[in-house]
Amino acid sequence: MLCLTVSRGGRSARSGRALLLDAPRVERCLWVRPARLWVEHADRIDGMPRGPSSAHSLQRDTILNISADAFAELGYPGATMAVLAKRCGVSKSLLYHYYPSKDAILYDLSAEYMAKLQALVVEVAALNLSAKDALAELIRRFVREYENSRSRHIVLLSDVKFLPTDQRETVVAMERSVVQAFADVIARTYSIDEGRAKVLTMSVFGIVNWTFTWLKPGGALTYAQFAETVVGILEGGLNGGAERLQPVALKKSLHGTKK
Repeated sequence: MLCLTVSRGGRSARSGRALLLDAPRVERCLWVRPARLWVEHADRIDGMPRGPSSAHSLQRDTILNISADAFAELGYPGATMAVLAKRCGVSKSLLYHYYPSKDAILYDLSAEYMAKLQALVVEVAALNLSAKDALAELIRRFVREYENSRSRHIVLLSDVKFLPTDQRETVVAMERSVVQAFADVIARTYSIDEGRAKVLTMSVFGIVNWTFTWLKPGGALTYAQFAETVVGILEGGLNGGAERLQPVALKKSLHGTKK
């Protein structure tokens, strides 16, 4: 066990097995065990929950959330471990107690997000809906998740290419399973072969995946309304989409327009 004694400031220094960290907002003693961090008598490190009762997974999730925002804002190459540590309010050394590399953070972000999307597919399947209703529900739930996990969604689309080959292949395999699930539902909905269903599936993802590039969070057009518009397009073409789309103040809903 290592005792990390943290001061209010000053330069880092190592003395035997004790480490003095340059972390002004952290006080008292941090007890580090393999794969787990305990903090005694400290409530938080820049928003990271602490204390003997704080689960390692909760602290880890905080790192992932902060890292997702940093990757989405700066891009994976620009968000170094030093940047991530600063945003978390801890030293690089402390960050490395949770993750051995930036690749490991990116992999967990991507794989966990894909696991959540896979879970949505399972949840909808358990509802035993008709193929048409299942497709509509999948779209609603995926768009809602895209809204709630905006940074992670951007990371998935933009940064998976930076993962080591084996990790990238794992995430891509998860993506393909989701695509296949959508294609199966679309094939049943429209009574078409798998090939055409795959084309329609990729068209649907082409519509919804890049919403973050143009739809403003909190704008007049909500993500829920957009989801209904997509459902309408699938059921009745552009006319169907228009029927479900209520008049909105587009200048307040779209990126790249003046308020």
